[in-house]
Amino acid sequence: MDRQQLLDHVCNHILSLNSGLYPDDVTEFASMTYDLGMDSFYLESLISELKEQVGDIEFTPWYIRASRRGYDTVGSLVDYIEEYLAKKQESAREQDASEASEAGALRAELA
Repeated sequence: MDRQQLLDHVCNHILSLNSGLYPDDVTEFASMTYDLGMDSFYLESLISELKEQVGDIEFTPWYIRASRRGYDTVGSLVDYIEEYLAKKQESAREQDASEASEAGALRAELA
């Protein structure tokens, strides 16, 4: 999933949680609390839904960083998820390479 698809996905979730918002309201630069009026209930609902879809991601570091006025933007949440997915993908690649290396070493020992 590229960044734009991820942004669209998060925006759609925000819109599904708050029927009082219009699609033009939910932009990358919109503060979730100040511009979109999301309180802790809405944020927790959004984070719970995203956690189910993304996996074992922990949103507490993002929330701590974002809790400063105006830093809780839709884009900052998308960036955080994107960074997490990139790290997860890199970790999987490293594990695959390590397993392939171990398998190669085992084949060499058996030969």
